Amino acid sequence: MTAPQLRYAPAALAPFQAPDKSFGQFLEEQWTAVCRGLGTGEPETARVLRDLRDVLSPWGAQPIGTRCTPPSFVSSDGFPAELSVSWKAGRPEVRILFESLSADRTPLGCQEAGRQLTRRLADRPGTSIARYLDVEDLFVTPDPDRNRPTVWHSLAWQPGERPHYKVYLNPQAHGLDRTHEVMAEAMHRLGLAAAWEPVGRRCDELARRGHEVEFFALDLDGGSASRVKVYFRHLPMPMDELDTVAALAHRHDSVRAARARAVIYGRDGGIDGGIVDNEPMTCLAFREGAVGPEEANVYLRLPGNARSDAEAAARVAELMRIEGVDPRPHAEVLSRLTAGLPEGDTGVQELCSYRTIAPGVPAHIGLYLRFNAYTQAEG
Repeated sequence: MTAPQLRYAPAALAPFQAPDKSFGQFLEEQWTAVCRGLGTGEPETARVLRDLRDVLSPWGAQPIGTRCTPPSFVSSDGFPAELSVSWKAGRPEVRILFESLSADRTPLGCQEAGRQLTRRLADRPGTSIARYLDVEDLFVTPDPDRNRPTVWHSLAWQPGERPHYKVYLNPQAHGLDRTHEVMAEAMHRLGLAAAWEPVGRRCDELARRGHEVEFFALDLDGGSASRVKVYFRHLPMPMDELDTVAALAHRHDSVRAARARAVIYGRDGGIDGGIVDNEPMTCLAFREGAVGPEEANVYLRLPGNARSDAEAAARVAELMRIEGVDPRPHAEVLSRLTAGLPEGDTGVQELCSYRTIAPGVPAHIGLYLRFNAYTQAEG
């Protein structure tokens, strides 16, 4: 998900630039490097690459070039995809988030490409788009804004399992002033009005405090375990204020989250005199039958915070050790992704995610990976 222009590696370096490669070829190479770093066998990696290739079609055949038109909101340089790894109960999950590009390279064309992909996914085993169709009209528009989300998707995969898909939508599609109205209607249609109520009644207050609703996401899985997720972006604010949204979730542990923030943002209590201004995010997860959000995933941004790749990696590794998660695969993934690149900082580590599940259980920790392929986003 997009970041402000804050990086510990200058974007002008574009260490991952590969203008003659196709998006698909480049992303398959990065996915394979991540899987090898995690020790995933080649046959399993090859099987999931077929799924990856299919969801990136047809735009994955386009060359990366020297800029993305229109620039994607996924990344601050306009690149339309990011990879991530999440460790859940000691097991890694590999994921890709992307915006489908259209042949005409317009915001409306990209929105339509995303809508078409959602419908294609309906045929995948275990996948359902029924809830998406219930709310689609709330999040699409005949005139999407440039430099804003359209209809995005993610593919998430754990070795030995089938891929799972998610769709990401823009609750600001009809204007920032209608965001809370759109959210209330979407949750009502999905049967989650009661679960949303304790958050929804505070949305205006939260916005005044700098917590803005940014994304809406649906698991495209059938069954009651499927989640609806709402993402808040945090504007510049004191470190302690960051916990305000996450504290609304039943399974969130504020004490452990404060420890995680101290590790990722530095033991001195934060950046810029304790004001966090690199816009981290918080995601609240809702399920049918629950009263209020069940879980909170906190996304702590590394650029504009850590001074180097090495420092960012050391902070993530420290948090993993504290939580009882082996940090060695994390180091191997970074080593493989940056092999062959010029020495120096690459800015590949964008976000560290942190989610508590239960007392005494290791938190789910994720690392979000960006590939600076362009010297700057197109204006």
